[in-house]
Amino acid sequence: MSNAATLTALTPREAIADALHRCVLGIDSNNRDLFASACLQNSGMTVVAGPITLSGWPAISEYFDRVFALVTTHITSNIRIEVQDGADTASMSAHAVAYHVRPDDALKPEDTSYTAACLYDLDLIKDGDEKLWKIKRWEIKVLWTTGDIAVLHG
Repeated sequence: MSNAATLTALTPREAIADALHRCVLGIDSNNRDLFASACLQNSGMTVVAGPITLSGWPAISEYFDRVFALVTTHITSNIRIEVQDGADTASMSAHAVAYHVRPDDALKPEDTSYTAACLYDLDLIKDGDEKLWKIKRWEIKVLWTTGDIAVLHG
């Protein structure tokens, strides 16, 4: 498993999708640097999750502290990318199922988790300094949930 922010020999579309892969792998492996490498770390980044809107990297990073405190698994699929040849902006949609468990409950036989199935809608930008694609806007539309929402939201 590669935890490097930069992979070699990616096609342009793979490099765009890799921003989402870095994001969720960073969360699931508790690798904040990998997660951050997928995000536009300035005031221009926005995360929208239902009624919650987070604007700017400091607010987003602080919000994700609660997610990093959990054991998580994010499974993404059906990734679709819209990008023009040579462009430095792109859009992406994806399906996701996200499992969230408190660390003390991770190996218990009873289900103490919170699971959310979501549609992701993302706008991305190619960072000029690092030449990495980064998430600028991440909209998370929750389709259904099971379990205890307090696992994620306290």
